[in-house]
Amino acid sequence: MLEDPFQLPSIPAAEALSRARDESFLSRARAESSLRDRPATGLRATLIDLRKPPAVLASGHRIKGAEVRDPFTFGHQDPLMQANGPLITFCVHGHEVSQFACALLMLHGRNACYVLGGYEALVAAGAALEDISK
Repeated sequence: MLEDPFQLPSIPAAEALSRARDESFLSRARAESSLRDRPATGLRATLIDLRKPPAVLASGHRIKGAEVRDPFTFGHQDPLMQANGPLITFCVHGHEVSQFACALLMLHGRNACYVLGGYEALVAAGAALEDISK
């Protein structure tokens, strides 16, 4: 048995939002502090919403500006497998779906991590939301 099992890289929701490529991911109040405190690292991270369709419908919202992928079809042929810059995956709770997507992206050599607590944590951290009806 392994003493030090492999751990996928994870990130707290507030840090995921501050790394987001587009400041529209943040509510107005959080955007101001994010711009002030953010290190000048160049590329911004891309948030990837991998919530199952029933969960999206139940919430009625999406994180504004996030790339949306169906977790049932997300795979080796997805264009994000060739994306430049950091990628941050999230599902509803930050468990199996986002961790699988993170591992798959890492297999393709991408700089990826998943959000601890998933969509719910991002919303609690102040993510800007948009209606799914739009």
